[in-house]
Amino acid sequence: MRPAFSPVFMSPRMTTLPDFHSVATDAAHLHHGRVIRFAVLLSACFTAAASMPAVSRGQGTAGALTSRDQLATAAMQAEQSQNPLQAAAIRQRLRDGDFQVGDRILLTVFSDAAHTDTLVVRDGRIIDLPGKVVLPLTGVLRSELKDRVTAEVLKYVKADQVDVTPLTRIAVLGEVARPGYFAIRSDVPITDAIMQAGGPTSSADIERSVVRRASREYRSADETRQAVAKGLTLDQFGLSAGDELVVGRQRQVFNPAASAVLGTIASLSAIFFAVHH
Repeated sequence: MRPAFSPVFMSPRMTTLPDFHSVATDAAHLHHGRVIRFAVLLSACFTAAASMPAVSRGQGTAGALTSRDQLATAAMQAEQSQNPLQAAAIRQRLRDGDFQVGDRILLTVFSDAAHTDTLVVRDGRIIDLPGKVVLPLTGVLRSELKDRVTAEVLKYVKADQVDVTPLTRIAVLGEVARPGYFAIRSDVPITDAIMQAGGPTSSADIERSVVRRASREYRSADETRQAVAKGLTLDQFGLSAGDELVVGRQRQVFNPAASAVLGTIASLSAIFFAVHH
């Protein structure tokens, strides 16, 4: 990449100003390039979402939650790619399931009207269902939750349809308007999580975003960029409660030395105008 500008110094005999337009244009091109890349990522995300089949009332996005077979395949691929941290995390997920104490689940029962309740995972990884039913969730994946809950609910409640929506509590930090913790549907794209936090700031660079887990980088900037471009959901990208999605910041277009040169040029320009006008 060419430098943002080429320093131009005025000699005492100069009678024309340096080409400041080219300086500003170069900087604008750098910023415009970031905007274009972000637009491409969002466009790819929307295209991926649009290609998914339509769903009926109360259902999540088809294929938005990862199956057990898909996770087993992903674990093998991570091992083959020499990524032991990710492989271990996936195998632990297969063993322990997706739900932790404090996680929330939205339960909606459709009969004559829709009745919605929020279930909270209690100690022992259990939830309380209608009819005083206690359902253990140890080893249960998000993709397996709907069938298990629906089967139990229909034993005691007459309903046309049962909708079960797991929420994932993650932190969205970095270059977003309202950083913080959010309980977000597990079947929505990563970009939705960013918008929950108010969207990216003017200095954000989505391509430099990462995911941290237990104060360590769990997903690299390249992995996160690809996930956004593919329109992956929180579940498909393997995010779990407590993870941090850190939206990256743009690199500075001008370094301190370059800024100093610009200041010098601006001062000399002021002198030039004062002398010749």
